Amino acid sequence: MTTDNHVDVDGYVDGELDTEQSREVESHLAGCATCREEVNSLRELQSYLQEVPPEALLDGPPADADLLLQRTLRQVRQESARTRTGRGAVATTVSIAAVAAVLAAAGGVLIGRNAGPDQPLAVPEPTPSASSSAVPGTRFASSVDPSTGARLTVRVEPASGFVRVNVAVTGLPAGEPCRLIVVGKDGRRETAGSWLVSEKGAQQGTTLDGTALIDPDDVTAVMIENTSGQKFVSTPV
Repeated sequence: MTTDNHVDVDGYVDGELDTEQSREVESHLAGCATCREEVNSLRELQSYLQEVPPEALLDGPPADADLLLQRTLRQVRQESARTRTGRGAVATTVSIAAVAAVLAAAGGVLIGRNAGPDQPLAVPEPTPSASSSAVPGTRFASSVDPSTGARLTVRVEPASGFVRVNVAVTGLPAGEPCRLIVVGKDGRRETAGSWLVSEKGAQQGTTLDGTALIDPDDVTAVMIENTSGQKFVSTPV
């Protein structure tokens, strides 16, 4: 099926379609894996943005927060359509500017780095300014491993000669000692973090921060594996 035949999945995810239109989209999704993958990616980002708690907003949520989210999802859809991968997985590169714009408009809040692998943290920013903008070149990607069912969403932020990595991963079994691996163009692997999957992490997912001594331009993939080398999920970036 060509792109011209694809349906309005962003309107479907945003809840903008009427009953008949929604049924048409659902009928199309039943036979189109490409659009199903796109819907999953958009819903994942939507969930990510909506997880900002009200108490983390400096001035409360804006009246047009829903409209801002919908505009962001449309921009993400345009980019994700250009970055689909095969083998049942989706690698979605998201515009960091679009995400930052929604969060900044919602009171200057960014999803912050967590103090532990199972404890998400929302960190209020200073008043938005050029100096507090997102780092240019920051990349997002997300993939689901069809064999393990594990889902990995990553944020790779360039630094001077290395990268900062933030990941959210679900579908890992409790008790697994895992590593966060960053892969370079030459196949070099750097461990950016490690943890033991808790019961809570197995049920609700885990978030983790790390750094890897690989040039930002050389990063090709991020993966999760256990200490025995078994890979659970990876995503190109």
